[in-house]
Order: sequence, then structure tokens, then C-alpha cells
Amino acid sequence: MNFRFPVFLDLTGKNCLVTGAGYEVPSKVQALVDASAYVTYVNPAADPRIETLAASGLIEWQQREFQPDDLRDRFLVITDHEDNSEIFRLAEEQRVLCNSVDDPAHCRFSFGSIHRQGDLTIAISTNGWAPAVAVRLKEWLQHEVGPEYATFLALLKEFRPEITSRIADFETRRALWYRIVDSDVLKILRAGRNEEAQAAIRQMLEEAAVSSTSRSDTSSGADNR
Repeated sequence: MNFRFPVFLDLTGKNCLVTGAGYEVPSKVQALVDASAYVTYVNPAADPRIETLAASGLIEWQQREFQPDDLRDRFLVITDHEDNSEIFRLAEEQRVLCNSVDDPAHCRFSFGSIHRQGDLTIAISTNGWAPAVAVRLKEWLQHEVGPEYATFLALLKEFRPEITSRIADFETRRALWYRIVDSDVLKILRAGRNEEAQAAIRQMLEEAAVSSTSRSDTSSGADNR
């Protein structure tokens, strides 16, 4: 067991399979739906939350036992059976990423403890040895990294095209990003003063744009000598 390579996947439109039952299965199915995956759930019975997803057309539910052909053309599979070894073996043969719930020996990837604020995603892993530690760290992050970070990222996403187009010089642009991140903008957002935060970013951008223009003019003048 060596879950030491962190990665964030784009599952949009990917064929994903979930099979078996257990208290974590509904949340795994929902997480795949939230990630815009195409989800098939294979199990004779389903939790009411999974039934609701199927009834609304967000997933496909096949009310039967797992069959080896269910892995055909899948990107990943999540399984929660009493014995996951055969599904893991088949997944390995077909090069399908496999996660067996609470069964690290039959996993090719693991789920971290996740804290999200808008586009910010923080994942914590203890390599499968102490999930409780990851949960406590997540709880700490929930207190330290609040909704102001989601607003902050939304503002930066809004400003990014303008910053890129107006500041051609890489060093000036990089310095601006760090100046924004290290500024009081987060503190202002935490206080709920969103317009003030936006104005502060705007001011820093304008100052950086002037600096970039001046540097470009100076460089052009030197080249013409």
C-alpha cells in the first residue's frame, strides 16, 4: 500500500462503476455525479439516496449482482463487497482504476479527506493508516479556511484574463499575483466587504500595469540606442 501520489481527476463524461453496498457507497456515488462522471450502480438493492439519483436520471441503476463484463470500458470502479479481491483482480487486468471501500489491499487509489471552498479543494491522506488524523485535520481546515477563500478564488478567476492581457512581462505578473495573495484582501473578504476587496485588487492591478508599461518603454528605448 503506497498512496503517495496525489492527483485531481477530470471525470467529466467518464464511465464509472459503483457496486456493492455500505454506508459510504451513497456518498461515493454522489461524489462521482458531482464530478460530472457517467455513473452506473450495480447492486440488487439501493440506498434511498441512490434510488433518488437513479429516478432523476443522474445515474443508471442495474438491479442485479456484479458481473465481470460490468468493467468493460470503465475508467474506474468503486466496490464495497465483503470480498473485493476478484473485482480488484479483474480491474487490474482491464486497467481500470479500483477503489475497494475500507479495503486498502485491494485499491489502486484512495480517497482523501476533502475540504472544499468553491474552486479550492484540499485533500488529506495518511496513506491509509490513520483516517481519523485526516478527519481532524479537515475539521481544523474548516475553521481556518472559510468561505472567504471561495470568494477570493472567484475574484481571481474574474481578474485573471485582464491580468494576463494587460501585463505581458512575466516577472511583473508573477509579482502581482503574490502581492494580491499576500495582501489584506482575504481579511477584507472575511469581514464581508467584498466590494472593498475587489477595489483593492483593481488598484494593485492598475499599479502593476503602469509598472509593466514603464519597464517595456525603458527596454524599448534601450534597444533603439
